Amino acid sequence: MLTAEASVATERAGRYLVQLCQHINAVAQSHPQMRAEVECSDHHGVIGFDWGRCILRAEPGALILRAHAGDEASLRTLQQGITSRLEQIGRRDGLSVTWSPPQGVPEVADPARHPGGDTHQGKTHMHD
Repeated sequence: MLTAEASVATERAGRYLVQLCQHINAVAQSHPQMRAEVECSDHHGVIGFDWGRCILRAEPGALILRAHAGDEASLRTLQQGITSRLEQIGRRDGLSVTWSPPQGVPEVADPARHPGGDTHQGKTHMHD
């Protein structure tokens, strides 16, 4: 599983987390082929697709995003979609999303080629 994360500076992290989740949910409702599952509270959110998911966490001064996908193309698609929507929603506050590999976690593209790496291949299921 490939992972990327971003820390988006904002004093309104909870507000933007909820807005982003509500937007993705509304788009998924009107476009069933999108097949997105969204869970959201004021401080935590999950936006999941068949091919990847983004976990959101509101902290004081920042919205933390963590994207997971099975391949580079899916990860890029997820990052681009989240970035585009969040920057549009936060354009008045000048929100800017910059993705990077997660801090302190080596990125492993294929665990089979890296002995001792994480070999868990299970699918995460989101709950209603």
